Amino acid sequence: MKLLPRLLLSAAMTTGVSLAPGLAAADGALRTVLVIDASSSMRGTDPKEIRKVAAELFVDLTRKGDELAVVGFDGAARDTMDALVVVESPDDRARVKRAVRAVGNDGSWTDFTAGLEGARRVLASKPRAPGDQDLIVFLTDGRCDPDPQGPLAEAARASGGKSRVEQVCQAKVLDDIVPALGKTRIYAVGLSRSAPRAFLEELGRRTGGVGVATDRADELPRLFADIYARLFGSRLTEGATAPTIPLVVDEGASSLDLVLVGPPKLGMRLFDPKGAEVVTTGDRPGVYFSDNPAYRLLRLDAPEPGAYRLDVSGGGAGGRFAVLQNLDLHLGFPGLPEVVEVGKKATVRLRLATPGGKVPAKAFLDRHAFSLAAAAGVDICDDVALAAASPVPLRPLPDGSFEATIIPEKKGATCLLGRMSPGESGVLTREARGKTIRVIPPIHLKAAVTSPFGTVKQDGHAAATLSFEGSEVGELIFADLESEGLAPGMSLSHPDVEIGPATKKQFAVNLAVGRDTAPGPREITLRVVPKKPQGFEDRAVMVRVPVTIVPLTFWERHGRNIQLFLVAFFTFFVAIGLLLPARFRRTAILHYEDRRDPDLPRQAKFPLGAKVKAGLYRSARVSVGPMGPVSRGGVVELLAGPGGAVLARPAAGKRATELPREDDFNPGEPREPRLVKGWFRVTPGVKYAIEGTGLVFWWSPR
Repeated sequence: MKLLPRLLLSAAMTTGVSLAPGLAAADGALRTVLVIDASSSMRGTDPKEIRKVAAELFVDLTRKGDELAVVGFDGAARDTMDALVVVESPDDRARVKRAVRAVGNDGSWTDFTAGLEGARRVLASKPRAPGDQDLIVFLTDGRCDPDPQGPLAEAARASGGKSRVEQVCQAKVLDDIVPALGKTRIYAVGLSRSAPRAFLEELGRRTGGVGVATDRADELPRLFADIYARLFGSRLTEGATAPTIPLVVDEGASSLDLVLVGPPKLGMRLFDPKGAEVVTTGDRPGVYFSDNPAYRLLRLDAPEPGAYRLDVSGGGAGGRFAVLQNLDLHLGFPGLPEVVEVGKKATVRLRLATPGGKVPAKAFLDRHAFSLAAAAGVDICDDVALAAASPVPLRPLPDGSFEATIIPEKKGATCLLGRMSPGESGVLTREARGKTIRVIPPIHLKAAVTSPFGTVKQDGHAAATLSFEGSEVGELIFADLESEGLAPGMSLSHPDVEIGPATKKQFAVNLAVGRDTAPGPREITLRVVPKKPQGFEDRAVMVRVPVTIVPLTFWERHGRNIQLFLVAFFTFFVAIGLLLPARFRRTAILHYEDRRDPDLPRQAKFPLGAKVKAGLYRSARVSVGPMGPVSRGGVVELLAGPGGAVLARPAAGKRATELPREDDFNPGEPREPRLVKGWFRVTPGVKYAIEGTGLVFWWSPR
């Protein structure tokens, strides 16, 4: 039994299915009958009954919602299930597996017609629903060897002898049974060197299936499972088991089938991209797990893309693993134009791909037929219009998509209907309706410059007028205005360009010229490019607009700067004149006495800091007479000095005398202060007299 793990892996390597309806699967159910040779010769060709192990794996890999049945045959149909079983639960799979194990190996004869007729009866016992497809997987280990007393042998003797039994049997299958099966596809497998390879290949070819032969029983699982590989085009990752196996699920995967092949001691644990373990116990939506003595199978429906991790327990060695991914495939029209013109060619693409844009392998596409129908000039795209659509030839492209050319002949709407149907060995059915394409009269843009930019000074603006008079536009078009030839510092601005049957046909384009733009004549190229609807970029029109840049005069270029400089200069000096002149202390108080009448001296004070203000470039000053501050005719002038000092200057011909302090114990004689350019510094609290005037004054800081 050492071959068993490798045999099961062969099946896993070529098989992929999906549980989710509407994903990468047939639109209806796959109704499959497993027809297995039960003659006694199987004891020699398949002594380990590998065919049953492979058939059980086939059952596990079958999609939810599909239907299965088993027919054993020798000289007649035997061990046959009464009807197809709809696979909805593990119990349904178990029922079919029991029927596989019940197929014997003790029959006396091998009658191909008996097995195929038994399959036909099972399929006919239940009507086929729309979209359903019938398959027969047929296995025999040799030539057709019916009962010598049966009708086939009798027909052979009547036509020329016993040696013609094989030919009669094959003719019966090809000429009578195959037509009776209708569209049922047969996948025929021969096991032995004497298997009729040519007949099996012809049987597959006529029904749209496949016919193969092998003399090795260990090839059976792979050959059985190859049916699903051909139908669904699975992606495979496989190799020897290890304690930890990294896996990557691609975008657009509709299902993930993971098979671990080996002895029962090998266990599996799968962790999703977030690190959470995928729970396989219990009835969980989207998860199917089968624990067979020879293999473990885990299937996830619509798995999240990303990096998974498979942990293998039980030693992790001595087994094999295989990971298969199906694709969520959709048929569509990528990049379909919104509008086309009457009589103009338009190219459309039809593509089968995942939502992310991945296209299946070419071999998979080749097993299906793609078609396109178009209805042009209709009022609305509905079922009636599509029912009358005409076929359009498709051309295959290297990227796996298809291309077609349509030429609408009249105004209206064009409707597209794309279809994918099963070809030889195919199974998918898809239909796609393209969005409505509007067909409009031909578009011919014609542009001219009715008013150029002319002469523009540096740092100036100008406008040019574009006219589209004479253009043929049957549909509102939105266009971009592209420009070439703009010098550094130049820029364009313009309103949105909308051209249609009822819109204005003239547009103003504004040009701004920078101060440093090079002067001289130049030519600006304007290109009007239609952008919406898409597909009319090739109708762009181009016009050339001359412009002459005139340099600024010296005063135009520098006059403002000069003015700003002069204003700033004047402001600066005014500020200096206002801020630099000295001021009296805000708390300075002037005290003065009028001693012209010795018997009645009069004394008063005056707030110098509060009432005497500095002027422009002039320190604060005040003229003082015997009766206090006066506007003119004073006998002494007081001036604010640096640091809050007070300076005094007697009037012409007058002398100032510093009087002794009244609190001095030894008052000296009055003395004359030292003058500097006619001024002397007034000491706070010291009294000064202006001789011959009767004025005595002093100041205090508060």
